[in-house]
Amino acid sequence: MNVNTIHSFDEIKKILTEEVGSHSATFILCDSNTNEHCVRFLLETIPVLNEIPIIEIPAGEESKSLEIVGQLYEELLHNNADRQSLLLNVGGGVISDIGGFVASTYKRGIDFINIPTTVMAQVDAAMGGKCGIDLMDVKNAVGLFSWPKSVLVFTGFLNTLPEKELKSGFAEMLKHALIADAEYWEALSHVDSNEASHIAVFVKRSNEIKSEITREDPNERSVRKKLNYGHTIGHAIESFFLAKSEPITHGNAVGWGMILENRIAVQLEILSASLAQTIEDRVLNIFSPLPSFNKDEQEQIFEFILNDKKNKNGVFHFSLIREIGDCLIQVEVSEEIARKVISV
Repeated sequence: MNVNTIHSFDEIKKILTEEVGSHSATFILCDSNTNEHCVRFLLETIPVLNEIPIIEIPAGEESKSLEIVGQLYEELLHNNADRQSLLLNVGGGVISDIGGFVASTYKRGIDFINIPTTVMAQVDAAMGGKCGIDLMDVKNAVGLFSWPKSVLVFTGFLNTLPEKELKSGFAEMLKHALIADAEYWEALSHVDSNEASHIAVFVKRSNEIKSEITREDPNERSVRKKLNYGHTIGHAIESFFLAKSEPITHGNAVGWGMILENRIAVQLEILSASLAQTIEDRVLNIFSPLPSFNKDEQEQIFEFILNDKKNKNGVFHFSLIREIGDCLIQVEVSEEIARKVISV
């Protein structure tokens, strides 16, 4: 699936003006943060958007729920949205995930456009056609593949982000480099992850990597599984903290996930210990040290791993790197090794 990804703001203005004019109704979905910092800018610079209803949900992963989905369906019905309507998802990964899910299932599907406003969304979440919600604290337990009409990337929005959100998205950029491009990894090794202007320069390269992979394998049958590197354990850790009502950023969880999955690769003699340590040092230069989990917490995290969508017939499947830029998929990992790395 070839999705139109636009980086020029003049082109973004043109596309939005044309799309609003060609649909029966248009709605903006945002959260409490992007409504204040990003939607206002769009309304000021693109006049056609000023008459469009704005639907705001609370910021945060907790909004990716069946309850919020129901509220959004009701909001669209209340505003007489039909199958020729358009939903503009203006926000981070939560907005593109839930917005894409709602648009794809409301009246069997309406058009949607993703306008990502965070690093995480611009380089990863808003691209690739995955959308969904969480269920019982399990990340993305309900969802589907459904492609936006366009992804409109304006890196100026990154200037509105706090430091933790810049770092969160940067973790996904590191992932792209580690699975696909050694030169990109080297370039990112010199980037200050606290500075939006430094990160913005490399957003397009991450877009290219994800687009190349998802275009080749849109429904995750083969090479797209590379994008799961760091996410099997990362999602489990993220779900664990979400269940405790102490959410951490997705990028933080993925960063820790890459470290622990690299330790699995070392155990399996796929990855050298020295390279694993180099990557670990880089990731921990961005995020706080790995927490120590007690026995009960380890078991809770392991339960989330058991619910991972990539498991098959009780066998764990991981995507693991063997060199920078070289990623293996569907590596079978024993329960013993998986438990061992969590207990470190």
